[in-house]
Amino acid sequence: MKQEILSSLPDSASARPPILFVHGAYCAAGIWAEHFMGYFAARGYPTYAVSLRGHGGSDGDLSRATFNDYVKDVFTAAAGISGEPILIGHSMGGLAAQHYVAQGGKAKALVALASAPPSGIRSSALHMTMFAPDVLFQLALLQSLGPAMASPAVISRALVSKQSGADANAIMKLLQRESPLASADLFAPPAMPRPNQDSPPIYVVGGGADVFLPRTAFHETAEFWKAELELLEGAPHALMIDTVWRDVAAEKILAWLRRRLER
Repeated sequence: MKQEILSSLPDSASARPPILFVHGAYCAAGIWAEHFMGYFAARGYPTYAVSLRGHGGSDGDLSRATFNDYVKDVFTAAAGISGEPILIGHSMGGLAAQHYVAQGGKAKALVALASAPPSGIRSSALHMTMFAPDVLFQLALLQSLGPAMASPAVISRALVSKQSGADANAIMKLLQRESPLASADLFAPPAMPRPNQDSPPIYVVGGGADVFLPRTAFHETAEFWKAELELLEGAPHALMIDTVWRDVAAEKILAWLRRRLER
């Protein structure tokens, strides 16, 4: 099965480990190519982004894909990269990256960026029902009829900050339908083994203005892994495409990686 892997490499040879980016629901690897891949490649990290099966240019029947399939896709992508990777996973991809590590996948470090917590997205559904029911409705339209039928204004407001000035129509071009089976799995994901002494350093990063996930989700992930937690006040869910991507997220992740891996 063909797996789409995007890459952006440093201009010269580097001793820094590669980074594997794992996207969230309703999108594909291209969401990382907007800013993050070039930013980290310019700082010496070979960067790769995988499209999970049925997403972007990857083969696979999206209607039959499960969350466990996505975890297998992370294993496949990591195995195809030269060197033990740093994983940066967003939202659903952050949870898939957690399962990769929990199941013994090798990683130098894991950054859980606006990631779903180990218990899944039940807290997310309640959060949106209470505070963003219009987003839930538009996601249902996106899923059933495709991105062309969803409201760019509502979807972009859910993903990026109000002051971002991001092009709502450009954001919609990054989106696609999601697997209904995988989406259902996220409400009760497989049990994850507890971390042990072999677990890599983990950095949990969440936005205080995240429409999709409440703060409790980020606290849960950090507590499960006994990981460092960074709550970014005013930051949205899709930190990699917001206009504040560099100052609010990328520079903090870079500083953490250098502190934890280059001591």
